[in-house]
Amino acid sequence: MVLCSLFALAAPTYAKRIVKNPEALGWANVSGGELKAREVVLADTATTLRLTLDYPAGSNFRIMSTCYLLDEAGRRYPLRSAEGLPMDTWVTSPADRTTDFTLHFEPLPRRTQVFDFIEYDGQGAFMLLGIHDRKHKLRLPTLDELSGANACNACDGWFTTDSVTLRGRIEGYSPEAGFPTILETSFQNIFRKEDMIMVADIRPDGTFEKRWLTDHPMQLSFGFDKHLPGISWINVFASPGDTIDLTLRRDAGGQYSCDYLSGSSRAVERWLKADLEFYRMCSPLSRFEGTPGEAEALAERLWRLLAYRLHRVAAQGDFTPEEMQLAIADAQASYATSVMDYALNKELLQVRNGMAIDFDSLGRDTLTGTEFYSRLLSRIDFGNPLLMASSSFGILLNRMQYAWPVGAAIERQVSRVVSSDEQKFADKEKAEIDIRYATLRAMMGVQDNNLMAQLCNYLSMCGNYRLWRTMGGESVLPYCLESFTHEALRRHAEAYHAFRQASAGLATPLPEGQPAELIRSLLDRYPGRYLLIDFWDMGCGPCKGAIQSSKELRAEIAKRHDVKLIFIAGEESANGSEAYHKYVEEWLSDETTICIPRAEFCRLQEYFGFNAIPHYETITPDARRVDKEYRIDGFHNFYFDIERLLKLGL
Repeated sequence: MVLCSLFALAAPTYAKRIVKNPEALGWANVSGGELKAREVVLADTATTLRLTLDYPAGSNFRIMSTCYLLDEAGRRYPLRSAEGLPMDTWVTSPADRTTDFTLHFEPLPRRTQVFDFIEYDGQGAFMLLGIHDRKHKLRLPTLDELSGANACNACDGWFTTDSVTLRGRIEGYSPEAGFPTILETSFQNIFRKEDMIMVADIRPDGTFEKRWLTDHPMQLSFGFDKHLPGISWINVFASPGDTIDLTLRRDAGGQYSCDYLSGSSRAVERWLKADLEFYRMCSPLSRFEGTPGEAEALAERLWRLLAYRLHRVAAQGDFTPEEMQLAIADAQASYATSVMDYALNKELLQVRNGMAIDFDSLGRDTLTGTEFYSRLLSRIDFGNPLLMASSSFGILLNRMQYAWPVGAAIERQVSRVVSSDEQKFADKEKAEIDIRYATLRAMMGVQDNNLMAQLCNYLSMCGNYRLWRTMGGESVLPYCLESFTHEALRRHAEAYHAFRQASAGLATPLPEGQPAELIRSLLDRYPGRYLLIDFWDMGCGPCKGAIQSSKELRAEIAKRHDVKLIFIAGEESANGSEAYHKYVEEWLSDETTICIPRAEFCRLQEYFGFNAIPHYETITPDARRVDKEYRIDGFHNFYFDIERLLKLGL
């Protein structure tokens, strides 16, 4: 009896395992904050997770009661109860940003070594991944190992130019019930050097269709203008020549999900539906403010997190080799983008603060050299075309093209003064091409000019094309073309050259279509004038900064009779918000302002081909759109730009 009593007293202690300050590989979708585990209690009756959420003060968040734990075998352990935070209720983050709460789940097996906290199945869920005891050293597969175990010919026929058709329908659609009315996406057509916005109208019967041209496969996310229960955007994988059929279906609870019926999207639907969100997982590095050394340590942790997340999700979803290769490329592109974003933020901090800043605190010498990047980026296969399918690739390419070390190397080695001597000018431009290649090779830790390096010089060629021609640098173009050893890129470069040779016009007639009607009505309203149109938005800081800093200048411009300034903003409705009207009254009270619904604003973005604001368009009195290299690009260079237009006789 004594032994039995002792056993009874000891049993609860034996059945409980407490992990203080457990380690996690990382978190996801905690924008501007961090999710941490303070303690894990594993007992026979429940698993208790004590969490701390660091979230921007004043921001709203909620934790859904659908949250669960996921063990190594992919088994789920749902929530039973919560303390310190109401479930399914919006809460405002306090001034100190910190919210502590405790969640009780069905019991994990006591031998569990690593598990995940996931708020819900769907887009944007809070996650804390790879939770484990610090004493336990995890053995995780690397991305290289995952790639080697899933070899396939995913790049076959990659660079083909053809159209893509997306068509679909929304079950139970009712525009009167507040359903979305448009689908919208943005992407960069690299070879044509276009930033694209595409809008697809949802018809009254819930169907939609959109067609566009692409030069290689890519993942795109189409977002809704209004909330659709259970889904905020649709992921598609669009290959040249594709017809993508899909249906958005409702479950018994009214939540929507996407079924892919045909096309390349159906072949890789497990990857698309997994919505791995690697770019969001890497956001802590993109926003990191510490030293380069600390950033390297964070980058190493994120690299492990990406492999861990992919391994877990792919095993549960039974990914095909093609899906694995696309997911690995997406992880690499997201990681590399976060490295470059970290450096860019440091560079911008220097620009904003000028010489007053402590450069040592930025690690300026480290970030203008190449070794920091090489240590982190040499693990990326920048010659892999699959990187171009990632939604992060357009940003990554921009960051590599304008990388801090590239600009610093050109500044050190080449005079920035444009000589009037044509030969000296050509030599300087050729030297810049060589320096860009050499610096990028050093940053990526490679010996050859891979696809990424050639794409960076391709975009620089497109940007400098008119300058090379007008400054007598005709010999620079063939020099640049010879450097493109990638067959598809060389083909596109030659096509771009032929296009620019054929399109010597400085302005083109407005295309037909509904968006043109607004522009034509403005020309009728202000006959004989150039229209300078400023596309802006209340949520755009740079837009408002440009408006506020140019108020006095615009008052002088308004006295002219040959130009009219027009301000077009997108709001939830054409009536505009209270904040919009207050801002207009303060900063644009005597000027021509137009407020349109966001869906209409998106159509204008598609019509004019821009996805960043502020954006400026110049329309001639005879209804022609001025080429972007000659338009009035904002207010501060207005007098130079308008005089140039008048001299050109546009």
